[in-house]
Amino acid sequence: MLTGKMGGPSSQPASFLAHYAHSLAGRPKGEWHKLEEHLTQTAALAESFASPFASEWGRLAGLWHDAGKFQRSFQIRIDKDDEAHTNAKVDHSSVGALIAKGHRARPLSFVIAGHHGGMPNADDLVARLNERADLLPETRRDGLPPWIEEQAAPNPPGWFTDQSQFSLWTRLLFSALVDADFLDTEKFYAHGIERDLGRQPALIELKARLDDYLERKSTVEPTTMNQMRGRVLAACRINAELAPGVFTLTVPTGGGKTLSSLTFALDHAIKHRLRRVIVVIPFTTIIDQTANVFREVLGNEAVLEHHTNIDPDKETTVNRLASENWDAPVVVTTNVQFFESLYANHPSRCRKLHRIANSVVIFDEVQTFPVHLLAPVKHVLRALTGHYGVTALLCTATQPTILENTREIVPEPAKEFFAVANRCDVLMPEDDTPIAWEALAAELKEHAQALAIVHRRDDAQRLAELVGSNCFHLSARMCAKHRTKVLATVKQQLIDRATCQLVATQLVEAGVDIDFPEVYRAFAGADSLAQAAGRCNREGRGSGRLHVFMASTKPPRGILRTAQEEARTMWKLGRLDLKNPATFVEYFTRLYGRAEQDSRSVMAAEREQRFKDVAEQFKMIEEAGQPVVAPFGDWQQRVEDVREAGVSRDRMRRLQPFIVNLYPQEIAILFKAGALERIQETFWSVVPGFNHIYSERWGFGWQGPVYAEPESLIA
Repeated sequence: MLTGKMGGPSSQPASFLAHYAHSLAGRPKGEWHKLEEHLTQTAALAESFASPFASEWGRLAGLWHDAGKFQRSFQIRIDKDDEAHTNAKVDHSSVGALIAKGHRARPLSFVIAGHHGGMPNADDLVARLNERADLLPETRRDGLPPWIEEQAAPNPPGWFTDQSQFSLWTRLLFSALVDADFLDTEKFYAHGIERDLGRQPALIELKARLDDYLERKSTVEPTTMNQMRGRVLAACRINAELAPGVFTLTVPTGGGKTLSSLTFALDHAIKHRLRRVIVVIPFTTIIDQTANVFREVLGNEAVLEHHTNIDPDKETTVNRLASENWDAPVVVTTNVQFFESLYANHPSRCRKLHRIANSVVIFDEVQTFPVHLLAPVKHVLRALTGHYGVTALLCTATQPTILENTREIVPEPAKEFFAVANRCDVLMPEDDTPIAWEALAAELKEHAQALAIVHRRDDAQRLAELVGSNCFHLSARMCAKHRTKVLATVKQQLIDRATCQLVATQLVEAGVDIDFPEVYRAFAGADSLAQAAGRCNREGRGSGRLHVFMASTKPPRGILRTAQEEARTMWKLGRLDLKNPATFVEYFTRLYGRAEQDSRSVMAAEREQRFKDVAEQFKMIEEAGQPVVAPFGDWQQRVEDVREAGVSRDRMRRLQPFIVNLYPQEIAILFKAGALERIQETFWSVVPGFNHIYSERWGFGWQGPVYAEPESLIA
């Protein structure tokens, strides 16, 4: 509900008896979206969305955001162009920003000026408003109702200690506005029908479903590992009663943290009246697995999975629908999507941010947080837990010290639980001498069941080729759908005790549930070695061995190589004991102390309100590549659906399991050869006749020149 000073319909100039926010082609003006109606409805929504942190600011943002549409030039334009509200041919956002400037409400100037094109840098905003200062008096003459301007701007929160906190608060306020604006606009174009999200169960209902599932699972055999999982679950239930804040959950790999952490989150959210649970996972390679577990337990309608890197920024009515706003009780997403959105400046990326307030956020495998951005990551975690009602749960088997004043859920994990998880012997190399791939392949073939984890995709392909045609292979060159199929086959082979060798990159180390008696790992950071050990004798039913070997190649440049160097130093000092929790305390202290934690100077830009610069500088993946749909399964029909009907949220979600990121230089080679085409200016797809560049074994693993299949050239 609007709480500020309101007025009735304004007296309009003779040329305009009514002003409109949105038009409908071929429909009488009586059916168009009235401007004052749009402003008041958007204000009410934004006030509600911003209620956990800035409700009155949200109301004013909604009320002023489209004030520029009272301009005569806009009303003339909207007569001719259904998309006039999204293009820059008539500047309507600067007017509201000027109103905010007059009220000394600087945050609203950023929010309103950027509600279509993105929040600008502070200097650019100042220059823009100075240059366009005449727009406000012109808009008044064209019919801007005085009551819209005659609002009292409140003071910002009193807890700001530096300008970086101001920037994050402004971004969440921006989120409340753009989500409200999008939803009210969608409702108008849907003829007054609000978006149907289906039935969303309450958290108390989800807790009942989870408790019932866990009760049924409690009858499994009482192995040592299952007993440990039971103790972890009990600790999560007890600690959920504690006051909101920051918690850690330090559990050995295979200790049941996925469902135990969800139990904590639901119990804690219900106890403290929080709104939703957000689960943040490091890699897209395991998000499907986690989301599927949650759907099995909680139901399809309860879980929203959002991790695609296809996130259209073009402001069209259709593309707006492709942007998620996280209106669901349980959201599963990635580190990249979560943190990059918190430092973004564009509406489609920021729209969901206000949904994070008053939520429980589970961060899985926190040791994977990028060290070169650790300072800005810690900044938003402190802010969210300190001022936005967020409880953060940091989960891993190898717990780094990320934040101060954390509470560990499992009491004294070193004494009580790590000993239980010593399920394999660790065989370190004798010296620094690298093993030849041929020798390693021969050793792998001596074992009926063995997993090898290497540094690079090329290494994985080379080693798998040497092991033989029956050797399985996994890498990020394969789409998620393909990897899921291979993993299912591998798991069945292991269950059947059939011969099974698998060569993979590190993507199998975080959350992939496989269990080999023999695991080989190229020497890497201590956390990577521990994660590899978690794929060995996972259930503790027999014996297992982790063989650490020196590879002839190095990890990719950056933190992976630095991590390897720190682990090697500790190894040479005799301090790399993977079964001792103190090892990881020392390891992360060394690693974080050596690395630059804000290598792109994100925090300096954040303090200076350079929103555009921050969005460009905060990139969790240095070179993420470009999305290409792999020719696998029923990919072609899904691509055709987008080609024919355009971009939509559901159609893009259906494409997610088929996406592989290729480097720009690879895209250029394939495009020049005619092997790729651009679809809806959003992603690439393989052209029929070139399906062979993606193989059943390697994924995108072509070598040499790219040619069309001869059959495709026959008319």
